[in-house]
Amino acid sequence: MKISAKKLAAALMAGSIALTAVGCGPTEQKPAPKPDLNSWNVTSPDGTIDVRIGMDSAGALYYTVQKGDVAVVDQSTLGFAVAEDDLSFLTFEGEKTERVTGSYDNITGKHSHVEYDCNQTTLTFKAWQFYLDIVMRAYDDGYAFRYAIRGVDGGEGTLTVEEEKTEFALPENSVVWSQPYVTNKATGKFFSYEEAYVRRKASNLAGKIISMPMLYQAGESEVYSLITESELIGSGFYGSFLEESEEKEGTGILQTVRTPATALETDNVVSYPFESPWRVGITGDMKTVIESELVEKVYDDAEYWKPDDYDSLTAEEQATYDYSWVEPGVTAWNWLRYTGSVGQNDWDLQISYVDLAAEMGWKYTILDGGWSAGSTFNTAGLTKFCEYAAQKGVKVLVWCDALVDFSNGVESLLCSKLDQWKSCGVAGIKIDFFDGQNANAPKFQGEDIDMIKWYETIYQETARRQMIVNCYGANKPTGERRIYPNVINREAIRGNEMRNIDSSVTVNSMFTRGVLGSCDFTPVVTPRSSGLTMGQQMALAVLYESGTPSMADYADTYRDELINNFYKSVPAARDETVYLCGLPDEYYCAAVRVGDEWFVAGINGILESQATIDFSFLGEGSYTADFFTDAEGAKTVEKQTKTITSATKETVSMAKNGGFVYHLTKV
Repeated sequence: MKISAKKLAAALMAGSIALTAVGCGPTEQKPAPKPDLNSWNVTSPDGTIDVRIGMDSAGALYYTVQKGDVAVVDQSTLGFAVAEDDLSFLTFEGEKTERVTGSYDNITGKHSHVEYDCNQTTLTFKAWQFYLDIVMRAYDDGYAFRYAIRGVDGGEGTLTVEEEKTEFALPENSVVWSQPYVTNKATGKFFSYEEAYVRRKASNLAGKIISMPMLYQAGESEVYSLITESELIGSGFYGSFLEESEEKEGTGILQTVRTPATALETDNVVSYPFESPWRVGITGDMKTVIESELVEKVYDDAEYWKPDDYDSLTAEEQATYDYSWVEPGVTAWNWLRYTGSVGQNDWDLQISYVDLAAEMGWKYTILDGGWSAGSTFNTAGLTKFCEYAAQKGVKVLVWCDALVDFSNGVESLLCSKLDQWKSCGVAGIKIDFFDGQNANAPKFQGEDIDMIKWYETIYQETARRQMIVNCYGANKPTGERRIYPNVINREAIRGNEMRNIDSSVTVNSMFTRGVLGSCDFTPVVTPRSSGLTMGQQMALAVLYESGTPSMADYADTYRDELINNFYKSVPAARDETVYLCGLPDEYYCAAVRVGDEWFVAGINGILESQATIDFSFLGEGSYTADFFTDAEGAKTVEKQTKTITSATKETVSMAKNGGFVYHLTKV
């Protein structure tokens, strides 16, 4: 075996040199760990989650995660490979431990107030030209880690990332719920996080490219872990997926890999000092996973975005960046029922939905794809429309293509169009096709570095103009609303626009995508464009957290006396979310509090079932509840009025693809 002088020296610096013998024989499913040179532990404040970082005798870094006595992540590789230095041969330089605590308030989210607390260990290793820091955190609801790379000389420059080595070794017999990476058949390029989350054994992931988030049940335990990434926006890095390498086929060891749609090799060039996005594992029982906001909590001590010239702005200009102008609200949306772009230039149709929004007390209406193609909503027409909506107390959102409308990412064009729409009275944008399917420029594909920077440009330029954002055809949430609270909704989900949705999609999305943040599912009332019952569609209007929940049915359906008051009360912002019961593939039930009101909802899978609802979360006092459930035959719903207290327990029968809703008002 030959070894370079450089690598020999590095190995000697690390205190050892590993020799590898080449031979024949059976391959182990998971290689036996090598003896450690050193190891470090970080434990959650409640003592239940323990993360161990080790350096084996070959100088390779790895980690493991335990939840109590349950193995959550078996020994898994850590590290990066860059062209400019050999980061596989490292010497340990130092350790820093600290407690990270704080709190923040949400404009949108699962909870209006969030507190966070974790123990953090930062380990510093030295290569030749660079230091590699591993920052590891242990929270009561999971763990998170990131990498930092900086020059030994303290300078700045660029690095070419050849590979991220981060692995997640799933315990034996683990079961995975994941969304496959599916490319466009024509171009093979784009991906919009709009596939179904399906169940697989961890031993059956070979050849699969798996998107984040990925949920798995750790072995045969009752511990679950949801793997995702956070703080992608602003990192200067590309989005990542998970994949089992050929040499580890059948092991359940998944490596973090670059977005497959990324088109250009230059997209792996990053600036240093560099901090990677967080690798996040939300971990615990199902209630812990569902209620967690860890993907946002890792932004410790975060502040809302302000421009670089903030200090030179007037007091009035500075007030823009307290984001008090951001208003969640239910949205009237007619695109689904009027066959896409057909009708978006219809003045009378759009006016009728403004009237609907005003009648229902909803805050917004949307001019969706196709609105700008004709002359109806030219500058004068759009201004007139916004003025009419304002008189009715309704705000207007407009659809646009993230790339085509701005000549493939021309910032000046973005700014001029935002200025134009703002001057007409537009309150925000629903911006679509971040997946790049309509782009002519290869640098804009999926989650490559250029596209991630484009997201951030849009967030900033809309913030400057006090405009809210709903991202469509977009990537998954990565906690960005901690910095940009004007980004109050997001698709990245298989929603009703697909028209033929059943509960195998909706139930599993609650345990996966729904954990990460706002979901623009666009629920309807009657199941004419979906396999879901009316009861489930009503439940989804509550269960999917969304800053601008888009009500997608014909206007008159909301005027039905049976359901009218319910849809007038659908929450856009919420104070509290409580997981009640459920299982992936089967059913899901949760409660949402808005002030003194509660909404309790459940959705069922493809088989008839029952759910027992324990109302002990209510606290003192009694509530009047409007209870909606699927009527016999599941063609409509029936309504009952009940009195509910914290002592109440009710067993609810659910039709296949069905659901129910309680709307509770305190007496």
